[in-house]
Amino acid sequence: MHYSSFGIKLIIISLLIIGLLVPQISLMGLISERASWRNEAYHSIGQSWPGQQTLAGPVLIIPYSLTYDSKEKIREKDGTERIITKSIHQDDTFFLIPKKLTIKSKLDSSLRYRGIYEVPVYGNQLQINGLFDTQPLLDLIKLHKNKEFRMETPLLSVLVSDQRGIASPPSLKWDNRNLAFKPGSQLPNASAGMHTYLPELRADTVQQFSFAFDLQLRGMSAMNFALLSENSKVSLFADWAHPKFTGELLPESRDINQQGFSAEWLASSFSYNVSDSLEGCRQGQCASLLNRAVGFELLQPVDVYHQSERSVKYAILFVLLTFVVMVLFELLKGLRIHPVQYALVGIGLTVFYLLLISLSEHISFVWAYSLAALAISTLLASYFGAILKSRTLGLMLGGGLLLLYSLLYFILQAEDKALLMGSLLIFALLAALMLSTRHLDWYALTNKLSPTLPNK
Repeated sequence: MHYSSFGIKLIIISLLIIGLLVPQISLMGLISERASWRNEAYHSIGQSWPGQQTLAGPVLIIPYSLTYDSKEKIREKDGTERIITKSIHQDDTFFLIPKKLTIKSKLDSSLRYRGIYEVPVYGNQLQINGLFDTQPLLDLIKLHKNKEFRMETPLLSVLVSDQRGIASPPSLKWDNRNLAFKPGSQLPNASAGMHTYLPELRADTVQQFSFAFDLQLRGMSAMNFALLSENSKVSLFADWAHPKFTGELLPESRDINQQGFSAEWLASSFSYNVSDSLEGCRQGQCASLLNRAVGFELLQPVDVYHQSERSVKYAILFVLLTFVVMVLFELLKGLRIHPVQYALVGIGLTVFYLLLISLSEHISFVWAYSLAALAISTLLASYFGAILKSRTLGLMLGGGLLLLYSLLYFILQAEDKALLMGSLLIFALLAALMLSTRHLDWYALTNKLSPTLPNK
């Protein structure tokens, strides 16, 4: 029976590759843990600073009552029937949205810190104006023309998801009157915001009211606008260079540069089917007014944990390629590399990702990646030079590894084409390996390194 020491070594190397999956899985867990700590930092800052904001409104709220007579047939004890008249009283609320709404927003951002983590916060200077038309109210009155219709004092309500963000008490210009806002929206299940009572409305003619107010609103990470109007326009200017637009409508126009971004949204009541949200508010679910909105998030320029997670997915490829090159040197140069040396090289390749994660929490990702790649490539170049007994070969292998790290960095930066670039890289490496070894006599090489032991 013959035993191939080289075949046994290949089995050991394969087991090493499988074993190195364990620390790589642990690295994925470490990344998730550090990301959760960052989320806790967000939550911690959110406890002492207003959170993500959504602005909805203004909405004109008109409480009213209906009184009317209703005839009802009843049956007496003796079996006879007669008709009685009952007086019915009903209380309800009518919600009127602006015919036109214009919002101008100027957002100034800054950073807040918890430990090593930073969170973007902002102060938003809002100029809001528009026009109300009471034609829908008159249509409602005509619908109940045979009933006594009585309106209560109307009020204007503005919803804000986190009322702590209202920096100073705003005032409302209602036609030619100046009115002060009071805390609270006065809406069920959506109390955060502000309101003010308005002069009585006329029930016999259509009225139009212009309105305007300025609002200083603070928040964190994201800002949304619920466009409750027949025709809405939002113009936004911000000094943050990395926005992510969210919501049910993307901006009609936008411009993003290193100094910040601008965007403009146009929407109508048909775009959002506002009537459904208002009907939900009539049923006591006014929080639904905040659900359908447009807006943006302030993204971090580089999510170090997302980038690190993507880079770890290529770890097994780096280990496999490095081990293949080491095996080829064993075959071609007649060298003997011990499995322990394979293991040390594999551990070194894995430590790269640990360095990357830890450094990127304190310096920029590009510098963290560069330092980690340079450190591991230098270490392994020195080690390869020792085990291969050639400083030149060590430098070549270290340089090749550094080149692979450089290619991986470009793949990480090209998120939209990462799969394509990664696939092409693997194909190119496989093609290079196949072409460079196509004339090798593998049987002769393995027999040279695998002495046959006699049967016992």
